[in-house]
Amino acid sequence: MGLLSQVGTGTREHEDVLRAGSCVEASVYEPGVRARTGCRILGAYHGALNPKQLGLTRSQKRFMGRMSLLAVRAARLALDQSGAPTREMAVVVGSGTGEITTHRQVTRRLERGGRVRVLPTTIPKIMASTVSANLASVLRTTGPSVSLTAACAGGAYNLLVAASWIREGIVDAAIAGGVEAEDVHFHLGFDSMKAYTTVDNHRPERASRPYAADRAGFVFGEGAGLLVLEAREAAERRGAPILGSIRGFGMSTDGTGEMVAPDSTGAELAMGRALAHAGLDPGAVGYLNTHGTSTPLGDVSEVRAVRRVFGDRLVPYGSTKGYTCHTVSAAGSLEVAFSLLMLQGGWLAPSVNAEPLDPELFDYPPVLRPTSTEAEWALSNSFGFGGTNVTLVLNREA
Repeated sequence: MGLLSQVGTGTREHEDVLRAGSCVEASVYEPGVRARTGCRILGAYHGALNPKQLGLTRSQKRFMGRMSLLAVRAARLALDQSGAPTREMAVVVGSGTGEITTHRQVTRRLERGGRVRVLPTTIPKIMASTVSANLASVLRTTGPSVSLTAACAGGAYNLLVAASWIREGIVDAAIAGGVEAEDVHFHLGFDSMKAYTTVDNHRPERASRPYAADRAGFVFGEGAGLLVLEAREAAERRGAPILGSIRGFGMSTDGTGEMVAPDSTGAELAMGRALAHAGLDPGAVGYLNTHGTSTPLGDVSEVRAVRRVFGDRLVPYGSTKGYTCHTVSAAGSLEVAFSLLMLQGGWLAPSVNAEPLDPELFDYPPVLRPTSTEAEWALSNSFGFGGTNVTLVLNREA
């Protein structure tokens, strides 16, 4: 696992914070301050992204923006832990967009008028597959390379595709997941949609609070979640440490014709299809990592779907976006990693900042305190604009 977010760098720093249920303070976002947006905070990644320290040549760095640098650092962490050979590895890593900073640079040149010249690195930076292309170049892989983009479900979709390729015998291993970096286009757009909280600039430690009665919208967070996936036989043959397994998945689209309004039916379909694909009884699920972004409508819509899937049983569930903020394309893969860490370690992270709890959840509350568990199975939900939904079924390995 290679994990980056405002929480820190690597599995240890994330596990320590989530396991303790500690609050993490978002950062002041200067472009938001200058633009006078309603939300002026952001979950920034504060770790080093020095190209030399990442082992990048000058030629390689020319094609990279911040997202690709985040991806390279996360990939180095994951590959160092796994020890998997990379030559024939697939690269399945996506982001919500290409490097938008490059678009701004081109626009500024156009505004000056006259003969316009742009850098020859422009296209590799703005293409939607820039992250996977840069990773494949740095790692010198010969396996397939692709970036899936599916809004906030993108990271989970990249894991799903990589797992499918391995299951079908197309590749033995892949590095997969999602990455997202700050950009003022994201900030202005989400702020205009009123998706961001606009009332929490003075309390950045509590701004992201899924399930709280006074939740007011999400906070964007930078992040990268990259996992090395491998066929079990290949991993066992080389004595690799197995951190868990992806045992099934379910996908759906809401089918309502709505672009941004969530529908609980789509979430229910994704979870039900995932359980059916894995051949798993709902009663075996010991933890559910919800999409839970801290929006007034989305959080309770998902829990309504959870109630229908699990019936009378209160499945332990929670959102980890109170720690990381909403990392968009990185969210699904980060949260799969968090769920596997919980299963492996025998603990559940509380939904931080969730109290006072939404009254609709009084009889069906999320995990609110650090909790021990013997769970072997977990689900991880990721939902995106356009009504696209993904649920992954995860298993703890002995």
